[in-house]
Formats: sequence, structure tokens, C-alpha cells
Amino acid sequence: MGVKINEVSGKSELIHKGDEIIKINSMPAGDQLDILFHMDDYESVNLVLKKGCGKVVDISVDPRHFREAGILFEEMRFINCRSKCIFCFVDQMVKGLRDSLYQKDDDYRLSFLYGNYITLNDISNEELDRIIEYHLSPLYVSVHSVNNDIREHLFGRPISNNIITILKRLADGGITIHAQIVLIPGINDGKILEESVEKLAEVYPSCRSLAIVPVGLTKHRKGLPEIPRFTKKEAQKLVKWAEKKEVTLAEYSETNRRFFYLSDEFYFLAEKKIPDSNYYGDYLQLSNGVGMSRLFIEETKNEIKNLKKIHAATAGFTIVTGKLGYKLINEYIMPMIETNLPELKVGLLSVPNTLFGENVTVSGLLSGKDIIETVKRSKEIADRIVLPPNSINHDGLLIDDFSPLELQDELQKEILVPESNFLEDSIINI
Repeated sequence: MGVKINEVSGKSELIHKGDEIIKINSMPAGDQLDILFHMDDYESVNLVLKKGCGKVVDISVDPRHFREAGILFEEMRFINCRSKCIFCFVDQMVKGLRDSLYQKDDDYRLSFLYGNYITLNDISNEELDRIIEYHLSPLYVSVHSVNNDIREHLFGRPISNNIITILKRLADGGITIHAQIVLIPGINDGKILEESVEKLAEVYPSCRSLAIVPVGLTKHRKGLPEIPRFTKKEAQKLVKWAEKKEVTLAEYSETNRRFFYLSDEFYFLAEKKIPDSNYYGDYLQLSNGVGMSRLFIEETKNEIKNLKKIHAATAGFTIVTGKLGYKLINEYIMPMIETNLPELKVGLLSVPNTLFGENVTVSGLLSGKDIIETVKRSKEIADRIVLPPNSINHDGLLIDDFSPLELQDELQKEILVPESNFLEDSIINI
């Protein structure tokens, strides 16, 4: 127990690199949240430190000076996931990628800090009290179903916690929740889905949003349960149901905002038009691919307006993307460019995903190897290639650890990564 200090970048006479915070205001320091909570709520804080030499000292600090010291803590030891979900994406990963891609967490702290989805299947009363006391809000929760038999099947294990009871307890404590349902045909759809939506709507507005996303299946499922994929007809039926169901849930919203959303993939699979921006409101479920397409369309419209106000762009480039991104750009974006920026020469290249399989169509999981092989096979590729921003992680790497610079060296073409949109100034060289 204790939180070790890895770095002190500012001025501090009392706290140094290698020290370990054992207690804060007489309370055990279990992790960084204990420290952050007390530093925000008190004018003076008492710390029990274990110095690097092993000596234990008791000091008082001003929270303001503590923050100015630029203290970085050791990495948080996260809570491992104990579930064995029949659709877990980690279990479908190809071998040989970076270690972090194989880690399974179910940590409420990471949900609060980074928006990771958690199950709450093993949450204790003490942890629920801590969430409420520290106001760790919002939290992101994987529900999948409110029917416990279905939940145990989906999570691959016995579950004693009642998810609705827990969510209502968090709601009573002032915690906002964003929920998700990973939908599998024949398991948690149909009446099971309808029950889940209605029960979760009872927790509205504390349960602020619900995303319904299709199960993601890779080609690496040897030894795993057989799971069906959604067909076009099933997706069309789901979209139709969602449009009607939302009307019946209007009583839960005083501001006429939606409660639940289907991810963009369902609309593409059903070959239905992407809803307009009013449908998505504040885009509360972007990380689940809900409204990402519409937001991209609207951002592109704004970029085009800005370009027309400056002068016509003349640069050319090829956009590489996944199957889903290709459909989006080809159907919605290219017509806008052809009409408003005819001088801009934009090529579009769909990269098949051989790393995870043809059913994985999102651009965020494109590999450097697949991009290299596809570009080399293709004709009429511009000297400048634009990658999807979401295909690059915080370390500047694709999922198989290729960097844009390595792609550039391999392909002998300039590789560009926009912050959000390929019509940014840095891409078109205005």
C-alpha cells in the first residue's frame, strides 16, 4: 500500500523522486485518486512519506505547492477483468503485437480517468462508496443485458451483482453513467434488448446515454464460441425498431434529447442514411462509433467553407482508409469535394484488413503492413498519402507498431496524419 513518486519536475524541498506516500490526512494512500481527492478538498494536507532511504517522515504541505512541484506518480496498478466474455476482442487478437493490447482491465478508476468501459460485475460496496465520495463521474459501463441469465452467458461466468440496482445506487449518489450494449444476433437482441433499453431508461437522466454496437469479430476465433454476425436484413430491422422505440421513451427526457443510439456500423450495414447532427446532440458516445461519421461530415463541410473563403486548393493526395471509412468518404464526402473544390485532386484507397480479417472494417485497426501491401498493389497513388487520425495511437504508431515515418521510407511517398480532417491546412498546403 502506498503511492510511489516517479518524478518531481518542479521545486520541492520536502518531496523527492523515489519517495512513497503512505498516508494522506491519516488515511491510507492506496492510489493516485486518494491523493488528488484530498489535495482538492483541503487547504493543508498531512502526508506520511517513506523516503527513498527507508525513513518514514510526517510532513504538512500546501496543495497548491504540491501541484506546482510537477509530481508524477508511478503507473496505477489496474484491476484485472475476471469475466470471460464470449465476444471479448482481446481473446481475438493476433499474436505478436504490443503487450498493452492483451491487457484486460475492469477498473472503475480507468473508466473515470480515460473513459474505459467496465462491467461493475465485481464492484464492492466499499468501492461504490468511494466512487460516490470522490464523485468519479461520469463512468462508462458495459451492460449488454439486464437479464441475469443472459448476462452470465455473455460474460462467461456467474454474476451476483444486479446491474440495475448498482446503477441506481450510483445515480442516487450523483454519478452520471454512459452505458453500452454489444449486440449479438439471437442472444441479447429482440425482446431481450427491448427489456434492457427500458430498464436502463429508468435510470435516466443519471444513465445519460446508451450505445448499441454490433459485436466485433476477427478471424482469430479458434477455440472460441461460435457467434453470428449481423446481416443487412437484421440491421435494417434494428434501425427501424430504434426509430420507433425512441418515441416511446420520450417521457424520460425533459430536454427532448435522445437516450439510446445505434452505432454508425448498423446504418452502413443496413444501407441507411446516416442521421443528421441533431440526432446525436452532444455526441456522447463517439468512442463507441456513435455519430463519428456525422461529425466527420459536418467538420468536412466547415473545412470546405473555410477553404472557399481563402482560395482554391491545388494539392493532391490519396486517402487510405478501411472499408467503412471508404464507404463514408465515397458516398458523403467526395460529392462535396467535387462540387465545391473541383481543383482538389483527392484519391481514395480502401485497405482490406488481413491482420484481423475482412469483417473488421474500421480504420482505427488498420495495420502498417496492410497499408504497405495495398499501396504497392495499387495504381495511380499520389505522392502524398493521408492516414486516418484514429489509426495512430498516442505514441504515434499503428496497431502493428509501424510509424508514419517507416511507412514513408518503405513506400517512398510522403505520409501525412491530420489532427482530425484531411482538409486541414497542414494537409492541403495552403
